Amino acid sequence: MASGNDSNVKQAKTKKLLLAPLFEDASVRTEPEEPQKVLVAGMAEARPTKEYPDSFFGRAFKILRGEFGTLFKSSLFFILFTIPFAVILFWFAGYYQNLMLSGTYNFMGGIGVGYPFGAGDSIAESVARLYWDVKEPIYMMLAATLILILLGFSGLFYCAKRSFFQEYYKKSFRMYWIGFKKHWWRFLLFGGLVVLIGAAMTTSIMNLLKAQQLATAGAGDYCAVVFSWIFGAPLVLYFTVVLALGVTYDLSVKGCFKDALVVIVNNPFSSIFVCAFSVAPLLLLLIGQFFSIIIYIVMALVGFTLMALMYIALVSRGMTKCQDRKEEGDKLAEQQARKAMKEQAKSKKADYSAYAGKPANGESAKTGGGNKKAKKKAVPYQNPKKKKKK
Repeated sequence: MASGNDSNVKQAKTKKLLLAPLFEDASVRTEPEEPQKVLVAGMAEARPTKEYPDSFFGRAFKILRGEFGTLFKSSLFFILFTIPFAVILFWFAGYYQNLMLSGTYNFMGGIGVGYPFGAGDSIAESVARLYWDVKEPIYMMLAATLILILLGFSGLFYCAKRSFFQEYYKKSFRMYWIGFKKHWWRFLLFGGLVVLIGAAMTTSIMNLLKAQQLATAGAGDYCAVVFSWIFGAPLVLYFTVVLALGVTYDLSVKGCFKDALVVIVNNPFSSIFVCAFSVAPLLLLLIGQFFSIIIYIVMALVGFTLMALMYIALVSRGMTKCQDRKEEGDKLAEQQARKAMKEQAKSKKADYSAYAGKPANGESAKTGGGNKKAKKKAVPYQNPKKKKKK
């Protein structure tokens, strides 16, 4: 009885792997080792091994600090891919706004001091033009440059992955272009989908703001924003995890699609946190030009590298948790199968004993355990002709 209760308690404590049929187990991608530098004949350069925490996100921060020099060298080429984004944000956006709204506005119409009614400009129409004719095209230009940034991110992500799993390398520039060559198509495909979804979400907001200024906002405008964010935000998270899994683990494209869903479902809070962490700098860039310059410098120095390490930590944590839960579930299922087989064997033995008329529990026939009738005691033969003596 006690063993049955213990098994029930163990089953209750074991967390079930959600979407277990979709999970495809995989190991971390094995990268080619960097050739060791031979110092003298028969002696190669030493490769130091550093100790970092086992906690996934704590390990990411420690690696950023411990491997900063190597990772910073890797990010130098990546910064070149961000130059078009910086040019549009810091110069072309202001130039384009002055080009589109270069006229001097007169908002004095209808005040009763010589300006006829309707002769001035409308503030609502001017703000609506600012949203739709200026902000919207600029955001679409920035979205196009984000695709270019994601292409450059492939090399930086590869270097960050090697540092996270302590796959030693010293030639940062060479490793960056190796990663770019191996994974550029992943970042172009999945990163492009993320950018397109984000652009659609931004366009829905700009359209609503314009309609609100012109007092023409209808149910369709509000529904476009709601539904684009309800479906768009999870898709952005999903494709970023697909991208991180493809670079970090030895999975096919189909396996990445399946495991990304399993990892997110079993690690919802960590996944949402990392996605919000990566999107927050883009939103902070819209606060003001001076503040956006500071954000850009910080992101170029450490932010993008930390972002790559955080995504690697997320998928590493998620895959490890899914693997542990799958292993525990398999062990529990095996125990339950053995228990069921034993119970089935006992029931078959009992049925066979009842059918053969044998005691089922080792009881003797004298105690009534058997089904056979007791034999009658033999009576000695007597001749009926002989009379009994009185």
